[in-house]
Amino acid sequence: MLYVDGLRVPAVADRIRSEFAHVLDTPVGLIGEEIALAEMLQAVGRGWYAALAPYLLDRAEELTGIRPTASPTGAALS
Repeated sequence: MLYVDGLRVPAVADRIRSEFAHVLDTPVGLIGEEIALAEMLQAVGRGWYAALAPYLLDRAEELTGIRPTASPTGAALS
């Protein structure tokens, strides 16, 4: 969650990724990141984290190769 929340400030996200690479760059770490992204994207669909939404979408696309286009409630995210 810390890394995902830091995406809006690239220098912070890079530092977090560097400091915690031994955890984040493992298969379990990547699954955890995907879960954190999913949870935060669901919150975006409920009106939270609006400023973070573009960064969440970009990172989700980087990890999965698929650009999320709608929230779980059906509202467009981008």
